Amino acid sequence: MKRYDVIIIGSGSAASQAANVLCDAGKQIAIVENWTFGGTCPQRGCDPKKMLAEGAELIARTERMKSLGVHGELTLDWHAFKRRIDEYRFAIPTTKMHHWKEHDIDLFEGEPHFIDEDSIVIDGHEISAHQFLIASGLIPRPLDIPGGDLAITSDDVFDLDDLPKHIIIIGAGYIAFEFAHILRRFGSEVTLLIRSRALKQFDRKVVKRLVDETIRIGIDVRYGIEPVRMDGDVLTLSDDSTLEGVVLNATGRIPSIERLRLDAAGIESDHGGVLVNEFLQTTNANVYAAGDVAKSRNPALTPFAGQEGRIAALNLLRNNTRPLPERPAPTVVFTTPPIAKVGLTVEEVKARGIDYECKDNDLSHFLTYERINDTTAFSRILLSKDGHVLGAHLIGQHAPELINLFSFIIQNNMTHQHVKHLEFAYPTSASDISYII
Repeated sequence: MKRYDVIIIGSGSAASQAANVLCDAGKQIAIVENWTFGGTCPQRGCDPKKMLAEGAELIARTERMKSLGVHGELTLDWHAFKRRIDEYRFAIPTTKMHHWKEHDIDLFEGEPHFIDEDSIVIDGHEISAHQFLIASGLIPRPLDIPGGDLAITSDDVFDLDDLPKHIIIIGAGYIAFEFAHILRRFGSEVTLLIRSRALKQFDRKVVKRLVDETIRIGIDVRYGIEPVRMDGDVLTLSDDSTLEGVVLNATGRIPSIERLRLDAAGIESDHGGVLVNEFLQTTNANVYAAGDVAKSRNPALTPFAGQEGRIAALNLLRNNTRPLPERPAPTVVFTTPPIAKVGLTVEEVKARGIDYECKDNDLSHFLTYERINDTTAFSRILLSKDGHVLGAHLIGQHAPELINLFSFIIQNNMTHQHVKHLEFAYPTSASDISYII
């Protein structure tokens, strides 16, 4: 049985960043992957989804500009987009494997599980290590209804050879809304089933504007209705009605730990993932966890996974010298229009008893948005009494880039007075910041 310095379970952002740090330190490493090397984000998540979203955004923008003199019709070719996406994502495993082999990292493909505190088995092959990093990420939550296994997940959308005529999306989070808008812009009929609240972690005013636009572009949004069973391509709902079409289960993702047999290694977990301390160390002192699978205070977002991978690797090497920092988490839902947030919501500010000021702005009347006829644009900025930004919440064409600026403002502890004295190129969306903060 071969023994390594470190075995990494998973091969996504957290695993990749950790491997880089450990290689630089001269450690002998093995990486174990039960799917294809490279992780979710570039192969079946953020990256290919954004490639589809580019087309959806172009259609949305063209429609807005018609009243301003843009004429003609654009169409999106699903097959052409799919060919380009496949070229991109199918190259990733080979590229990753070649890179790691060049750095003398051993690679294992198969389903791993622990057999004791320092050993795992991959499809009958046993290996051990002095230390481990669990970075196995998340997998789609099963749709727990009779016939629920007939539904596709976000992983499967990129494998669809043809655009669905009608797609029924179950869920109310990022994946549900993003694919609802993307597939509608590509030409599908879309029904969106929301059990309770849409996009719970986002500001209510921003979400209301997005839902209104979702309905306006022809998406059938139904609240308070749940799926009961699937029979072939027929979905029966809790109100006894039925829908026919492709069903997309977008009810969320869960930690990929069920088959790891963590208890054999003395590693504790719960429904939120692998339990870790501030150094990303598990209840087994020689095992760390990072990225989406770790129950840290970070959201399940790619940049934080990479950051956690680096920090976990440094703590493996230096015996817990780098606690996980507290940083704002900018995040975007790439709908048409997109919404974005960083920092606290109104509900969170109130729950913490913070004295705050709320600045709401209908941005549709700003030149930045008037010139592209973006009637949805809106900002809500929450400020402390001493002028620091507590939270920023945006909807509109420029929200994804603007939210990064607000994240920078929060990270650097700048007050609104500091921001008002900054100079930005004009006319740009950034130049609006001094008026909305």
